[in-house]
Amino acid sequence: EYKVLIQNSGNDVEDFHCINYPIKNYSSLIHKYFKSISLVPKLRETRAFVGFSRLDAPSKRIAESKKELRLGNEEWLPAIEVYGEGIFEFDEEKLTEWANKPNVKERINILNHSYHNAKFGVDDPGNLRPEFILIHTFAHLIINQLSFDCGYGSSSIRERIYCEKSSDNLKMHGLLIYTASGDSEGSLGGLVRQGETGRIEDTIISAMENASWCTSDPICIQSAGQGPESLNLAACHNCTLLPETCCEIGNRLLDRGTVVGTLADKKMGFFADIINAGDE
Repeated sequence: EYKVLIQNSGNDVEDFHCINYPIKNYSSLIHKYFKSISLVPKLRETRAFVGFSRLDAPSKRIAESKKELRLGNEEWLPAIEVYGEGIFEFDEEKLTEWANKPNVKERINILNHSYHNAKFGVDDPGNLRPEFILIHTFAHLIINQLSFDCGYGSSSIRERIYCEKSSDNLKMHGLLIYTASGDSEGSLGGLVRQGETGRIEDTIISAMENASWCTSDPICIQSAGQGPESLNLAACHNCTLLPETCCEIGNRLLDRGTVVGTLADKKMGFFADIINAGDE
C-alpha cells in the first residue's frame, strides 16, 4: 500500500489513481520537511464490520471475531465500498535527525510512561517513536485546516498513518489524508486540488501558525497528560482533536509540542522554522 502511494500508480479508468510529485515542484518553504507529495484523484476503500466494543478493543484475533459474525456457514462479513480522493505526504529522512534530539526524546518519555500504564499500550513492549507522534499530530492539524480551506466537514476526512508506533521495521514515514464517503462529497476533488503547487504550501503554513497557539494555552501546551488514559500531551478539542471517526486510534498519542515546539522550547518542534519562514 505504502509503496504504491509513493509512486505513479493506476489511471483514471481504474478505481485507484495516484500521481507522485517530487518536492522540488513545490515552494522551497517545505523542501526540507518532505521528500515528495502524491495526489490521489481516485481512491476506493472497503470497510468491513468485524465487531465492536463499548469500552476496550477485543483481544481476540480478527479470524476469531469473523467467526462470531458469520450467519450460519457463510464466508462473508457486512461491508461497504466507498469512493473518494486524497492527498499523501511523505516525510523525509530529516525525521530521524529530529527524533534523536535529547529534548525530543525527553518529551516523548512523558508520554511513554502513560502509554505503558494504559490498556491501549499494554501489549506493546516497545517505546513510542517521536516520528509517529509527529506524523499523527501533523495529520490532525492538516485535516482541521483542510476543513476550512476546502469546505469539507472534518468528520468526512480521514487519516491513514504509515509509520510504526514503536519500531521501524517497515521504514515508513508518511500519511494519507483522504475523504471517502457514500455520497458525492467523496469525489468533489477539493482535497486533490488543495494538494497542488501554490496551495498545499499555504495550507501547511496556516496549519502550523494556528497550532502555535491554542485557546486553552498555556494549560494545553503545558499539560503532562490529557485525553483518554492521559495519552495526549498538548492536544485538546480546541486545537488538535478530531471526530473519532477520522482518527485511526481514537484521538490518542497526539502532541502539538512535537510539531511547533513548546513555550519553554520553541525550537523543539519539527516545523518550528516554518512559522517564521511563512512571513518572509
